[in-house]
Amino acid sequence: MSVEVLTEVEERHSAEAIEAEIQRFEERVQQLQSGEITAEQFRPFRLKHGTYGQRQPGFQMLRVKIAAGVLKPEQLRVLAGIADDYSTGRGHLTTRENVQFHFVKLENVPGTMRRLAAAGLTTREACGNTVRNVTACPVAGVCPGEAFDVTPYALGVSRYLLRHPDFHDLPRKFKIAFSGCEDDGNCAVAGIHDVGLIAQVRGANGTAHRGFKVLVGGGLGSLPTEAAVLADFLPEEELLPTIEAILRVFTETGNRKNKLMARLKFVLRAKGIEELRRLVAEKRKVSQAPAEKFTVPTPIQPSLVTIAPIPLSPAAPEPKSDAAYDLWAEHNLMSQRQAGYGAIWIKLPAGTFLGSQMRGLAEVLEANDLTGVRIAVNQDLVIPWVPFDRVRAVYDALTAQDLAEPGARTISDVTGCPGATTCNLGITRSLTLADVLSRELLGYTDPEIQKLRIKISGCPNSCGHHHIADIGFYGNVRKIGDQQAPYYQLLLGGKVDASGVRFARQILSVPARPIPAIVRELLLFYREDRWSGESFNAWVTRTPDKAIVERLKPLADVENASAELFVDWGDTETYSLKLGRGECVA
Repeated sequence: MSVEVLTEVEERHSAEAIEAEIQRFEERVQQLQSGEITAEQFRPFRLKHGTYGQRQPGFQMLRVKIAAGVLKPEQLRVLAGIADDYSTGRGHLTTRENVQFHFVKLENVPGTMRRLAAAGLTTREACGNTVRNVTACPVAGVCPGEAFDVTPYALGVSRYLLRHPDFHDLPRKFKIAFSGCEDDGNCAVAGIHDVGLIAQVRGANGTAHRGFKVLVGGGLGSLPTEAAVLADFLPEEELLPTIEAILRVFTETGNRKNKLMARLKFVLRAKGIEELRRLVAEKRKVSQAPAEKFTVPTPIQPSLVTIAPIPLSPAAPEPKSDAAYDLWAEHNLMSQRQAGYGAIWIKLPAGTFLGSQMRGLAEVLEANDLTGVRIAVNQDLVIPWVPFDRVRAVYDALTAQDLAEPGARTISDVTGCPGATTCNLGITRSLTLADVLSRELLGYTDPEIQKLRIKISGCPNSCGHHHIADIGFYGNVRKIGDQQAPYYQLLLGGKVDASGVRFARQILSVPARPIPAIVRELLLFYREDRWSGESFNAWVTRTPDKAIVERLKPLADVENASAELFVDWGDTETYSLKLGRGECVA
């Protein structure tokens, strides 16, 4: 391992370097305000520092990277302060395990950056043509089905690539995810990433060796693409050099002329996996990244103990039970692979997380000797390492903070992006629709229906992951007579599991307003028509689109449209499409 490389990594993360970075941001803001630079000149710089435009003039969305989704109580308090002091009293958890704050004034951004830096957090490279937040399975380290804990690997890769001088001006954004097992459809969804890494253990000469199955070139958006297998097994010491090699290939071969065709998936489509494999092997020969086994902490790697277990009581009593607790525990509590411990899922519909809840959760963790929480890709939170004898106390404390809504990881746990509420590209108010559906679908007890996932995006770009949902929606607009109306495209049958990625197929376009009734009718059709033991996705596969359309079309009928049809969920005014300039391809 090169001492020079380690020194350089530490230097770019030093307190002095980070303060200088924030001061440069302040200087650029002053130059913008004085007219020395234009908004267009400022924009790429702003995006690389996690500061994103929103449709309301004068306000920014600030995106905070949470590496591997790991948060500690003191960090929750800092985020709560930012929500209350600079934003709207709330944050938004994203499908990249980030925390976003909206309606932040540009002049307040440096102050938020300093608060974040003091807590070990950053907005750096959360937007723009950079390596985005490195995500990981939210139950890594405790999942019964994992090969091993991928958390230290995700944290190590994140730290190595953050502020890397060669990777802050890529052809397009670059996303990396770590999964502890092949069956990661509701965990890390490795198969839809530029680089997806799935933990593997291989044996040779009586010894077990850790490594990863490496997937490359996946993505959603307007052209959903399943990642291809670059390597069936990559030894752990080859992880950093190989990721660096992939990035260097992308830097040289990505399309810099057409940002709409600039992701790694287009390189994969143009060159094929064999040629991409050859190019990566060539770059690997000259990689400067350190080869290391992550089983031993090193200067480029945070502590392996990210969320520490607490000792078990000698004799753990059974938790006190009642109907509300039992309903919550059915889906919000899972047993860890470590005997005596459970992981608690906190359901946050569409990822809305109030500042008061952030602060309250920090208190709950500390009061129960719990050292951290993790953000999940489905916009929920997970508290691992809860001894079973403390689960009831934690549940009661979460209830007091309005953080004990039942139904985590069920059909009522709906994923949604901010949509037209703040996003320049948002066509519809997907966040509000997600919240409405979360409440509407609480009563289902059929196990096959409970396990379904609904994901909603406000436009075709799939920030809400609609392509891989059992039931997906993305926003569009239709004209009824002379008037515009908010609509959604309905998709069915998406999935990510051990067999790979199956993208949902488009069924029909429906008005926004009757969607709760349309979903209920769809579920009724499934229950009436399914074969014994048939899953929803199997039913969707064998049922012709025409049959589904015929069943749902009466609810989507606009022949005698009421005035309500022209008002989007969460709005009071008649709908009118208002798109700003998107910064996803800036």
